[in-house]
Amino acid sequence: MIKLSLSQKIILITGASSGIGAAAAVAFSSAGAKVAIAARRKEKLNEVAGKMRNALVLEVDMSEENAAIEMVNDVVKKFGRIDVLVNNAASIIISPSETVATGDLLKAFRTNLIGAVAATREAVLHMRSQGGGHIINIGSPGFMMGIPFYAPYVCSKAAFSAWTRTIQAEWAGSEIVVSEYFPGYISTESRAESRLGAVEQDFLMNPDPNFIARLFTKPGTPEGVARQLVKLILKPKTLVYSDINVKIGAFLSNIPGFRLAISRQMAETARRKKNLPIFGEKLKL
Repeated sequence: MIKLSLSQKIILITGASSGIGAAAAVAFSSAGAKVAIAARRKEKLNEVAGKMRNALVLEVDMSEENAAIEMVNDVVKKFGRIDVLVNNAASIIISPSETVATGDLLKAFRTNLIGAVAATREAVLHMRSQGGGHIINIGSPGFMMGIPFYAPYVCSKAAFSAWTRTIQAEWAGSEIVVSEYFPGYISTESRAESRLGAVEQDFLMNPDPNFIARLFTKPGTPEGVARQLVKLILKPKTLVYSDINVKIGAFLSNIPGFRLAISRQMAETARRKKNLPIFGEKLKL
């Protein structure tokens, strides 16, 4: 097996306290990079840092724009430069769409879009002065399908993807490379903020799915994503899907009948598991 090397790379990854972010941080460090890890939960970051070499731990709430800007500058103060920014932090709020609060939407957009925009804006200033850099935005193909009960998340991720593609167009041919990475369903220990009480990560998944649903909902692992992100840094691309099924699913999401059949099944599964009424009946939380 060829050893992948990120030696001399200075990488900042947000949302690094668990899941994809934690696995990627460890993989970057193992490949030789100097890595700054940022998230709200410092105790979790310290656990991740214990698996790395000389990680810079930054306790940051990405919903705070000034904190996101200060985070980037802290990395530059420590290492003298920043080569790669991985915008991975995400706020996930589960709620029936008819009861989504304005505060839920604002919270999702502040973390999933505004914080990332602020961090990128600051990082690009340093990257341009040093001769180049790489922005990697961890998106979600879920907005194409319309994931039931995840409205704040998928709406903000749709906007995040639109922003990613806009800066790809504006900065094409410059010293700043922008990549979009679409993971599919990744099994992690992370828990969403739920308005439906405690939910498991797979609460949308039918335990006895048909072949099509089973094909497109097979979970990946954070470690698998981490390996792909290492390769993406070494060989930047415009868009990368975590696997071929995610790529096919994203394409088929443009077919209304397919999209609705899959997402409707998810909604029905969630209602059964959480004993929720169908839309139009009085919701009891």
